[in-house]
Amino acid sequence: MKSKALFSIAIVGVLAAGAGYLWYGKSDQPRILFIDSYHEGYAWSDGITAGIGKVFADNQVTLKIHRMDTKRNKTEEFKKKAALTAKAVIEEFKPDVVIATDDNASKYLIVPYYRGGRLPFVFAGINWDASRYGFPASNVTGMVEVNASVALMEALQTFSGGVTIGFLSDDTASTQKELKNSKEVLGLEFDKVTLVNTFEEWKRAYLKMQEQVDVLYFYNNAGIKGWNDVEASRFAVENARIPSGAVQAWMAPYVLLVFPKDATEQGEWAALTALQIANGVSPSEIPMVQNQRTTPLINNSLARKLQLDIPAELIAGTSTSVPRQ
Repeated sequence: MKSKALFSIAIVGVLAAGAGYLWYGKSDQPRILFIDSYHEGYAWSDGITAGIGKVFADNQVTLKIHRMDTKRNKTEEFKKKAALTAKAVIEEFKPDVVIATDDNASKYLIVPYYRGGRLPFVFAGINWDASRYGFPASNVTGMVEVNASVALMEALQTFSGGVTIGFLSDDTASTQKELKNSKEVLGLEFDKVTLVNTFEEWKRAYLKMQEQVDVLYFYNNAGIKGWNDVEASRFAVENARIPSGAVQAWMAPYVLLVFPKDATEQGEWAALTALQIANGVSPSEIPMVQNQRTTPLINNSLARKLQLDIPAELIAGTSTSVPRQ
């Protein structure tokens, strides 16, 4: 839970790389406070910080960054204390607008102390559904974080020529949440769902999926006991008969195509929205949105095995739009 200071607005590159600094500007510049639920060095937070830095590099603002550090400190007691510390930062800094990223800043700070008040907030990185926090509110708008699974499945279906979708993942609470939100938020349903607990179960299920569906969505391997990265990658390539995909970057060795979320998009949108509010637009006039960008990752070994001609724009990593729901 640290706020850092740097007495120069010229050091744009350092901020864009993910460091947390205070930019001192002129007294008539908008004062914007960025409250990060997590910590500097966490890749997702660093990406959001880079997006914010990119926007503010071309706009004169006074920016302060405060990290709540609740990714490394998970107890309820710590999160509540972190929120009180962030509240004290708000009272001292007196921002015109607050950018608050990821769920804990909303749950422990905005909801109990500021929702419905006069201070404007822009959130980003709230997973799937912001209504559980009572958003939007008169003083709160933001970007909801969703997976690019719809766009991913559409891309895979163009390679397969078929439409049936299989879902394969570890048998965990997070996977159950993914299935629920895929259906309720994105309208995405699966023709075959298999959840596994062990590496051997995964291999058997992977083989069956090649015969049962046209494309495969492999969500997560984190909870699969006995998982072997090298063996899994080899097994996936040797036995692949259908296109497969994932939305987590670390799944790239085991699937044809990955559509990961772009953290910088969250930061850019939040910063641009904060500028709108600082210039007089009410948060209630700015609709909440979902993230849309992804930079695809291609597994060339699987592409060769399946004899697929992947479009050049995907190979080049061109950003792909995720359809809004």
